[in-house]
Amino acid sequence: MLANPKGQGNPSSFTRLLRNSVLALVIGGSGALFAYCLHSWDREEREVRDNLLIQSSFLAAVSDAFFSNLGNGLDPLGQLLDKCGVLETPQACRGLLNEFQNHHPEIVAMAVFAPDGEMRINTAVKPGNPLPDFRKDPPYINQLLKDMAGHAPYIVGAPEFGKAIRRWRFAIRHVVRDENGMPRFMVQAAIPLEREGTFLHELPMPPRSYIGLLRSDGYQQARWPIEDPSAIYGRLSDEPLTQAIRISPGLRAGHIRGDSYWGNLNAQRLAAFTRIEHGNLFAYVSAPWIHVWQQWWAHNAAVLLISLVFLLASSVVAQRIWRREKLHSEELVSQARRDALTGLPNRAAAEEMMQFCIDMSHTLERKFSLLFVDIDRFKDINDSLGHALGDKLLVAIAGIVKDTLREEGTLTRLGGDEFLVVLPGRGVDAAVGIAERLIEAFKQPIKADEHSLQVTPSIGIAQFPEHGTDIYTLLKHADTAMYEAKHLGRNRFSVYMDELGERVTERVKMEQLLREALQENLFQLVYQPVVDMRGGRIVGAEALVRWVRADGTVVMPKHFIGVAEESGLIIPLGEWVLHTALAQVNAWNKAGHDLWVSVNISPRQFQDPRLVEKISAALKQSGVSPERLGVEITETVAMLDQEASTRILGELKSLGVRIAIDDFGTGYSSLSYLKRIPADKVKIDKSFVDGINLEADDTAIVHTILALAGVLDKIVVAEGVETEDQYSALLALKCQLAQGNWISRPIPPDEFASLLNRRLLIRAA
Repeated sequence: MLANPKGQGNPSSFTRLLRNSVLALVIGGSGALFAYCLHSWDREEREVRDNLLIQSSFLAAVSDAFFSNLGNGLDPLGQLLDKCGVLETPQACRGLLNEFQNHHPEIVAMAVFAPDGEMRINTAVKPGNPLPDFRKDPPYINQLLKDMAGHAPYIVGAPEFGKAIRRWRFAIRHVVRDENGMPRFMVQAAIPLEREGTFLHELPMPPRSYIGLLRSDGYQQARWPIEDPSAIYGRLSDEPLTQAIRISPGLRAGHIRGDSYWGNLNAQRLAAFTRIEHGNLFAYVSAPWIHVWQQWWAHNAAVLLISLVFLLASSVVAQRIWRREKLHSEELVSQARRDALTGLPNRAAAEEMMQFCIDMSHTLERKFSLLFVDIDRFKDINDSLGHALGDKLLVAIAGIVKDTLREEGTLTRLGGDEFLVVLPGRGVDAAVGIAERLIEAFKQPIKADEHSLQVTPSIGIAQFPEHGTDIYTLLKHADTAMYEAKHLGRNRFSVYMDELGERVTERVKMEQLLREALQENLFQLVYQPVVDMRGGRIVGAEALVRWVRADGTVVMPKHFIGVAEESGLIIPLGEWVLHTALAQVNAWNKAGHDLWVSVNISPRQFQDPRLVEKISAALKQSGVSPERLGVEITETVAMLDQEASTRILGELKSLGVRIAIDDFGTGYSSLSYLKRIPADKVKIDKSFVDGINLEADDTAIVHTILALAGVLDKIVVAEGVETEDQYSALLALKCQLAQGNWISRPIPPDEFASLLNRRLLIRAA
């Protein structure tokens, strides 16, 4: 063979570049891969901790429901036993005890104790056989007598080895008292700790995990699984959780990590715990530390293997891996489980919680419910007072709802002004009770900065599995029920029914038709005369809107104003009403009449931050003098935010516009209210006019309103005058103005002009 030419056999510059590039890629990629491993490990550990905390919270809720259901059931049983004479003829009452035990298969034995601690009957002991005498067992009898002296509805006793049933169990006890509060007897239900199929044993858990209940004094209440009950029950535990409770007795929930035997396993473990609301107990869930490693490997093994192959291939693959990690990190950030504003769990966390409840419900055959809570007219508050104040209001609302729940459910924020309450183990009846409490809690104004705001919730209720078997169906149906509550008048709740979906579809269709009607100018105004009751002369008119469809069908406001309010279409519709009414009164006055016209301002319009500006512009455009225009608002609208309402009405007053309080007497009527609101007129609601001279209360109310208005120099308008007798009665009470169908129904402008040509509409009495 010839010698190699000079330079052959030595690495070329391209080879060295490739080698160095690959080496740099391996080193850089290895560093990046190592960093990824640390990051994903930290993420996996947090996720395991969060999942354990969710599971411990669920276990606490289930345990609380279990104890409450059983403990509260002992009260009526005790009353029946008392009537049966259980102390005198205990065996005659064995049937009642057996029947209660049959209704609660988790119970292994029922017993009754006399006030001195003597056992009078035990369903685990056959009739005629001797009963255990616990009076010879000082620790047992001392605790029994201590429980007998307590006044709690029920007592959850510590685990003990039952002498009658010969197994480990704990007791739930209820004391029946006489009319003087002295104990008559104690009824006890024994719950075995070694039987499978109870509420504690069927929760799906990772391998080698433990779940249980720990007493605050450091003794185990229940544990599953358990290899040797005698080594756990009845002995003071020195677990990390016990130590944490001893140091901080007020703990509600948290995580624990440390060395713990937790049975016969001595290894590093993770645990989460949650305090049970009723009872001095903690629910805990423990998983071996190796579970984090297993989860991390299961979620990341494929990524690691692929990354190694790519690192050995080329620098392009390494770049793609880096980009993939960057996108992955961004995805983690976007999936954060907490709402930034309120600190509540967000939508992602809510969906995880719902899925967990669905899984638990399948396992335990228990229902759960949702409350979909939406704040009424929150957009109006944002638009009129600003988003910063709206955010502060949302934080305050979240606090109110959370306090009202009393830890019966979990509150999450879905976004905007929408909140979701998940109620594990609770059916529709319980959800309705909580919804009623929420509505009651919102009756008080909420402080946000210097504002005192009166807000109300609309609540939709859905239950698993009747109203849906998956997350999205349940949310959709709860949302549908919430919109039904809004449609029914807001500040209420509604339970989902199949018919509600059809109603929502109809409202969406109605909203579209309203938009088209606005574009095609299918609305018209009719005017109801307002007369001076002394002279019978028309002095003004109230403008009322009608929707005239293309086929000539007239749609009354009660059928579309609600949809216009919810959709925001009331704003352009209200502007059209204002301009049209001003143009009409201008035409009448140019014809030689002396009239004013009033228009109704809806709640959504009143929250429009440009309301005063729009009214001022409309007056200038029409050339109508401001005192010829009246605006009517209801008491409830004005009291939504008293400070803002006073300011807005003051600005309208400064323009020269006349202000009337509509439906007076049905809202927040008070002397201080009339004094603060710069109104020129009050309109007596039709419900009081209907009963005048027929109902003493209605007559008295009308008389009082007239007296108050007279003292405060307000003009009174009586609405809904339907008969001559009503007119005469109001005239006798010295009411100044009136309107109603007996005087004239609302009529088109040409018919109204004909009425104006008559000197008097009503002959003076």
